[in-house]
Amino acid sequence: MDGDGSRLLSGTPELPPRCVALTFDDGPGPRSAELARMLRDEGVPGTFFVLGESIQHHRDVLDTYLECGHAIGLHGDRHRPFTSAEHAAGELSRCADRISGYLGGTVWFRPPYGMGDWPVPGFAGPVGWHAQGRDWDITYRHGQTVDACVDAIAETLIKRDGGIALLHDFAAATEFSPAGLSEADLDLRIIEITRALIGRLRDAGFSFVALPDPARGAALQPPAPAQAPGEQAGASAAGVRARAADRLGSSEDLNTLRLFRATARAAGGILDLVMPLRIDGDGPPLFCAHPMVGLSWCYMAMLPHVDARYPLYGLQARGLRRPEPLPTSLQEMAKDYADQIRMTQPSGPYYLLGWSLGANIAFAVAEELERRAQQIGLLAIMDGTLTGFEAAESNSESWMIYNVVLAQFGYVPALTPADPDPEARMLALVRRRPGLGLEDWPDQRIRALQRVIKNNIALGCAYRAGRVHCPLLFFSASRNGPPLPEKLKGWQPFVDGPIEGVELDCDHRQMLLPEPMARLGPALSDAMARAADAKAPVV
Repeated sequence: MDGDGSRLLSGTPELPPRCVALTFDDGPGPRSAELARMLRDEGVPGTFFVLGESIQHHRDVLDTYLECGHAIGLHGDRHRPFTSAEHAAGELSRCADRISGYLGGTVWFRPPYGMGDWPVPGFAGPVGWHAQGRDWDITYRHGQTVDACVDAIAETLIKRDGGIALLHDFAAATEFSPAGLSEADLDLRIIEITRALIGRLRDAGFSFVALPDPARGAALQPPAPAQAPGEQAGASAAGVRARAADRLGSSEDLNTLRLFRATARAAGGILDLVMPLRIDGDGPPLFCAHPMVGLSWCYMAMLPHVDARYPLYGLQARGLRRPEPLPTSLQEMAKDYADQIRMTQPSGPYYLLGWSLGANIAFAVAEELERRAQQIGLLAIMDGTLTGFEAAESNSESWMIYNVVLAQFGYVPALTPADPDPEARMLALVRRRPGLGLEDWPDQRIRALQRVIKNNIALGCAYRAGRVHCPLLFFSASRNGPPLPEKLKGWQPFVDGPIEGVELDCDHRQMLLPEPMARLGPALSDAMARAADAKAPVV
């Protein structure tokens, strides 16, 4: 072990700055299920390197690990140092055979004591660690304390700007049994240690992540914001469910959560039907249709990137400011929004934008305004689709919707299908994490947000688009298929006007991050300027 307590084996993945991964060895044990649920409730992913001899006595905990969204790695069959690559392969294979039903492919491994830096074919690793606090000396009552353990890990990780923490959720029977000890003799303080460590590192501004998908090997997977059911064109029911349950996405997802936290704070809780994002400017205003969640706070991320001459307004759903009937169709919603828009801008041409479900809403508003003999200067679509939305309806389960709510406000979307009362646990998560935007909301308003989202999903599924007569500017998230030409082809039956495509190197849910916005904002500003020039009267 290195002088600072680290052991950087050859398969140890690097983490992005300000990120910490919690890993646990030697389990499962008598407190492991409680630990897994506590991590889940805190929105912290864990990786559990299990030991064959511990599985013999606490096998039922494996279900809890997975139900809580954690990853299972391998530590070996018995807690003995690996003496060769062949020995390591045998130990790992025996351990894997015990739990084959719980492993979905290539898995990470960590050798006992971190001894034996041999890659093993068929397994990913070996995984070392950057920080540890001698928590085993608490387990065996050898003088270490919880506070000292937490201090050692936190100080190391803060100094090096993140990394992998080594912890233990149990101890190996091959160690404590020969010493005449039983499970009852062990001082298992892992929950107290972990809870204190999470608080300490969060206070220092760190985020918690999981180890990456070992099949991809190198890039860390930070916690991803939940993707709303049906946000992608042609999303299958199974795919939507998997994305909502698996909260580990690309590295940009951590920044997306931070962005949503920032926009939620900046919005100041405004729930007006038309939210003024920027009222100054001598150009035509841009009206942004809300995505699935019913709020347009996210569009505040556009302000630094869209030309300042254009005012920006966000359309927001009814039912959040006060109890009131919700629209029964997207056409009814569009009529309402068209009325609201014309109170702000009495006559056209109108400029509309929508992201995700907001694309459907913006299109429906364009239809409605054209029915009123108003011109649409530009319809801008951020990777939306008018078809293939039906898959969302069967996947609008409460736990999925509450994950959307959590992510929209910058919380880690920590709910899973195993939660018996998703609403109660979501409220508990919100109340436990002040400062992210929802803690001041009464329970009734948070429930109203779920009602609005479910209604929006139903309206999106039932909507059948007509045809509009205007220019369309389509922004494609290139990391989500199909290719841009195919996406544009999908819009052609609905648009009588020129269609222009702009490709962004990002995932659909990351389109509001600064990097894609640095391309989207100028392209949108330029298209609005060209459209305004085309509509200007000839003198």
